[in-house]
Amino acid sequence: MNYQVTSPTLDVYGVSDTSAKRGKFETQLVQGETFIMTEEKDGWCKGTCAHDNYPGYVASIHLTKHIVAPTHIVTAVRSHTYRAPSIKSPFINTLGFGSLIKLTGKEEGFVQVNGGAWIFEKHVTAIDTAEKDYIATARKFLETPYYWGGRSGFGLDCSGLIQISLARAGIAAPRDSDVQENNIGKPVDKAQAGDIVFFKGHVGLMADDRHLLHANAFHMKTVIEPLSDVVGRGNAVTSVRRI
Repeated sequence: MNYQVTSPTLDVYGVSDTSAKRGKFETQLVQGETFIMTEEKDGWCKGTCAHDNYPGYVASIHLTKHIVAPTHIVTAVRSHTYRAPSIKSPFINTLGFGSLIKLTGKEEGFVQVNGGAWIFEKHVTAIDTAEKDYIATARKFLETPYYWGGRSGFGLDCSGLIQISLARAGIAAPRDSDVQENNIGKPVDKAQAGDIVFFKGHVGLMADDRHLLHANAFHMKTVIEPLSDVVGRGNAVTSVRRI
């Protein structure tokens, strides 16, 4: 059964137990995305993320059976929602990049989300449009905190950055870096802008022919730095792939 995410983010775990010893955070869903549930027990749903078939467990409190077909996607890294179409209106919550929403109204530079909160119109775009420049999309996340398993404007990891940046360009990509390495593009010998560079357990995107754009735990954020610096820290390149 399909369920829709109702919270700004929803962490997906490998087990239905988030205790310090057993909880393992695998990936993340954002508001409006779909989780395909196969079993529900003790407040947890077992199933897969609809966009990439990634399996796991999510807290059922953040899901709804009432599916609202989205019309737009949030393309700002983060955007506040308000009670009324005004920057002085009371704050409701913050949505991250990739959130899927249905617009039901427009007023004073704001658009209404499913008859409720209002969000700045320029921070969303029609769901059937794409941003072909995935480097530009990835650049939006510069200085965003590194977050293992994250794939939103609140925090993301290396492969999450690649997946959501390519998704905006209409390019489907697996979730994990090792699977991405075997499925994205074709191998090339010399990196140039737009190429995906893989390391053992890590991945980044070439911003130009010398600099890597990547979410990483060394800086604990998304940065652009010389590829030579990344390699110099003991990260050997395992492959370069071109879309």
